[in-house]
Amino acid sequence: MEQIIEILTPWAKPFLVFCGFMLIRYLYRTVILRFLQLLNNKMSFEYGGDILDAFAKPIHIFLFILGVYAALNCSPITFVTDHPAIDKFLRSSFIIAIFWGIYNISDITHGIALKILTRAEINIEDSLANILSTMFRILIVVIATLMIAKEWNYDMSGLLASLSIGSLALAFAAKDALANVFGSFVIIVDKPFKVGDWISANGVEGTVEKITFRSTCIRTFPQELVYVPNSLLSNTPIINYTKREKRRIEFLLGVTYDTTHDQMQKLVENIRTYLTNSELVYSDTVMVYFRDYADSSLNIFIVCYTKASDTKGFLAAREQINLDIMKILEENGASCAFPSTSVYFETPLKTETKNN
Repeated sequence: MEQIIEILTPWAKPFLVFCGFMLIRYLYRTVILRFLQLLNNKMSFEYGGDILDAFAKPIHIFLFILGVYAALNCSPITFVTDHPAIDKFLRSSFIIAIFWGIYNISDITHGIALKILTRAEINIEDSLANILSTMFRILIVVIATLMIAKEWNYDMSGLLASLSIGSLALAFAAKDALANVFGSFVIIVDKPFKVGDWISANGVEGTVEKITFRSTCIRTFPQELVYVPNSLLSNTPIINYTKREKRRIEFLLGVTYDTTHDQMQKLVENIRTYLTNSELVYSDTVMVYFRDYADSSLNIFIVCYTKASDTKGFLAAREQINLDIMKILEENGASCAFPSTSVYFETPLKTETKNN
């Protein structure tokens, strides 16, 4: 029994040190973290909650590693902690904990990054926010890796040279993929469209459903799903129908040739007055003129722009305008013409009657 006590006695202090750190971990999770959250709520620090949430788990794990290191440092096998690799491991763990917390903060789709962008009046769609978050997180991982490599005395010049050669080979091998990535950058900067917009580009027309690093997903009106590479979208004309502020109505109203001069003049004036006073169109865009003597009709040229830019509102406005113009035609005793052909014979046709 005395031998067992003699063996275990040197380990009592390391055990107590380790238990002390585990107690600190427990107090940090249950007391300190909650106290800091309450303090943040009272101080109304906008980003405090996000920062505490981002660093909670990294600090919790780092305290465990620090507890193991402290226990070994005062144990009978203290020579373990004297090894240079242990010290490098401890510093690397600290770097990982710091960058882990920054990695958690860097999510643009929610949390502190989104609040900062919102306060700066920068509105980013979800799909583009995911792209930026991925890029920023990759950058954080690369910086953390380089710092850890430096702690382990890795030759950074060799690493950078290797990365340069590898990047060159990768650029040749993935030329099209990189073109799509740069195409996504162009979409982010220029913002020719966003998710939900109705666009036409590269022979594809439909509604944008998703924007990724590689491609843009467009749902066509027959409900096919088309993936267009971003490299094509960045080098082709794009028509964004959603961004129209008004929509054009243009047509020829053909009336019959038996319409008199006075009827035509009154008809044109009535239609012009109606459209100018209508709440459906912009009055300064109205054009109504008797323009053509066509083959089968007298054509009135009508142009106006509706205030409704969406398809449903535009069709409703156009329907109402057509009905009202039809009523004006009826009130003036005019009627619409239709294509017809009159055939004249030089000699009268002989008609015969058959006797039954």
